[in-house]
Amino acid sequence: MNSEMPIRPPPPEEAPLKLPDLNVTLLDADQVEQLFRDIELCAQIIEIIPKFAARGHVSDTTTVTLAQARELLATRAVRGLQIRYRYEDAEWWNTLMLAGDQFRLVRIRHEFPDETASPTAATDPTEARG
Repeated sequence: MNSEMPIRPPPPEEAPLKLPDLNVTLLDADQVEQLFRDIELCAQIIEIIPKFAARGHVSDTTTVTLAQARELLATRAVRGLQIRYRYEDAEWWNTLMLAGDQFRLVRIRHEFPDETASPTAATDPTEARG
């Protein structure tokens, strides 16, 4: 391929879908606790999924409460967990993973159209909190 010839972008009707932005950062234990408080006070929790093993998948029915998630991370009983919640008309997925004495936070904001809303969304905010 000749590197001097520019590649033309696809027409708008054939352009790939725009993927949501990912945000990644490292948090210390105090920052993780602040994150839990913010989610607890300001968001509608959909589900919290723990990741126990280095390999393998977690059962679709394995979820924990926010209090259990705090304890699991504090005691290092999990490799990580994913907190799914609604905030400001969007669904957010925060994945927290152990990274030495810190925690890696990967955050993604999903804006699902109403007709294709996430199938995991709880209709009653208190249902997911347990």
